[in-house]
Amino acid sequence: MSTVFAPLTFPDLLGRLGLACLILVPLILVLGQVFVRVTGVPPSYPPLSPLPLLSGAIGGSLLSALGYLLLSTVIKDQKTLWTVLVVLALALLVASFHLPWRLSYTRSARFTGVTVSAQVAQAMLHCVVVGTNLAVLLRR
Repeated sequence: MSTVFAPLTFPDLLGRLGLACLILVPLILVLGQVFVRVTGVPPSYPPLSPLPLLSGAIGGSLLSALGYLLLSTVIKDQKTLWTVLVVLALALLVASFHLPWRLSYTRSARFTGVTVSAQVAQAMLHCVVVGTNLAVLLRR
């Protein structure tokens, strides 16, 4: 049985955005440093440096909140909204795996030293961002 519900209000959505950022920023920065040490990439490896990590965490949270806001204006049924949100998030997550994968064939000197473990680490960071945002947005 589906339920018509009141979606998150804008202040509630901003609060959830803030909560996601509060969780993700320190988590992603720590994981980035761990992955630099574990994967064997140079410390200056761009995808695991602080600025891209911060922009990915905060940008991912912002896009998740905007996606929720847009979908909640169109879809009024809670179960349908959550289903569409999860399916869309998973589809975009799979699409985001192209970013680390393309480093396998890039010729840029910036990405010298890329390893398969570094690519997997980047994909894991994408999973952390998506999973955290879904958990924060879909909690009651």
